[in-house]
Amino acid sequence: MEYFKYFKVTGAASKTEYDAGLTSSAEAPKRLKSIMINVVAREDNKIQGWLEREKVFELPDALIDTQELAAADTPPLSMNALNEIPVGVDMPVGTTFKVALESGTTESDLYGAYRY
Repeated sequence: MEYFKYFKVTGAASKTEYDAGLTSSAEAPKRLKSIMINVVAREDNKIQGWLEREKVFELPDALIDTQELAAADTPPLSMNALNEIPVGVDMPVGTTFKVALESGTTESDLYGAYRY
């Protein structure tokens, strides 16, 4: 069976913000398969995945699908962008995986779900 847990990260200018994360426990061990993700707008920010203090991935938001509207004379902004980031990690008991948004001078928000 697969489970999904919603998350949201609210960006702040020139800061890195984290979601609450997905925690593995003895009662409910987790295998994080992937992260499904969408950014509100592409602002040249970095999206990161952390298993405790280990950075598992770092991607520019330009690679991620967005709900931002394109101008009338340009193609849609969501062409060939990522919607799901494969992770494939067995999380040791007591560890937490978090998604972070490292914003530059213009913040944006991101939404997603852990697939485990």
